[in-house]
Amino acid sequence: MTIFEGYLRERQPSPATIKRWRPVMTHLLDHLGHDEPRSISADDIIGWKEALARQGASGRTIREVYLAAAKVVFAWGVENRKLDANPAAGVSVRVPKRHRPRGPSFTSAEVRTILSASLSRDQGKISREHALARRWIPWMCAYSGARVGEIAQMRGRDIIEVEGLWAMRITPEAGSTKSRQARIVPLHPHLVEQGLLKVAERAGDGPIFYDPARGRGGSAGNAHYRKVGERLAAWVRDLGVNDPHVQPNHGWRHLYKTLARRAGMEPEVRDAIQGHAPRSIGETYGEWPIDVLARAVNLLPRFNVGGSVNRASPHAGTLTTL
Repeated sequence: MTIFEGYLRERQPSPATIKRWRPVMTHLLDHLGHDEPRSISADDIIGWKEALARQGASGRTIREVYLAAAKVVFAWGVENRKLDANPAAGVSVRVPKRHRPRGPSFTSAEVRTILSASLSRDQGKISREHALARRWIPWMCAYSGARVGEIAQMRGRDIIEVEGLWAMRITPEAGSTKSRQARIVPLHPHLVEQGLLKVAERAGDGPIFYDPARGRGGSAGNAHYRKVGERLAAWVRDLGVNDPHVQPNHGWRHLYKTLARRAGMEPEVRDAIQGHAPRSIGETYGEWPIDVLARAVNLLPRFNVGGSVNRASPHAGTLTTL
């Protein structure tokens, strides 16, 4: 655990990673019955892996959570001369490929179901902020390809005007981003037409989709905006979008990539918009001017699910085929 704490101090992983990995290291300690890292062998790690399987952990969880955490922490110990070797190196779990009867993007019918439901005025007895989350987050994810947490944590002041163009600022200052890097994503004209600017203005410096005053003292690893995403996912499932082969929030991220390809958006641009890592050193050079990104975003057709929000605009492309 001393090695683990040293790793945390130096590498400073996200609160969510700390929350997930601490029980992993505690489980390993309990399995071993001691806290002497230099005496841990590869056979001990294999025995731990087998014990996890007997306890019902899936092969994928063992490989991608338990072993992954141990390998990273022990590697840090080797780098800092606290261990002579990494006992978890080379230990793995063979997991059969997932059976995928469909792609990970939402289907046209699923898109219609979610976006139509988002426009309903009858959302039941829920908070104003959660009603806003249902109304806006699906549309913002659909038109940006952002992670749901990146949108759920957004503050009113993160909707900004840059060089005469409206955009949203996705920044770790608001909560978290996977890359720990901020990025600016132009707003699709359809979002502006629907009234997103007024929603952001009302929120001001505060979060748009949750009220911090209603928090129950949760930790950074269990941030309020994560709960927003969880509740949104449950709502999507309740709508009938319940195919286990598509994720109720992440499906937007896959769909965005599909539609961006269809629209002819350059790969480097769509990766920059979605916050995917550059694929080469060359792609890390330079900046992304807002007008370049806006031209790409405007290639995307608008979602036509009926209702007054789908007014025609010469700047928003053609209607999607839904």
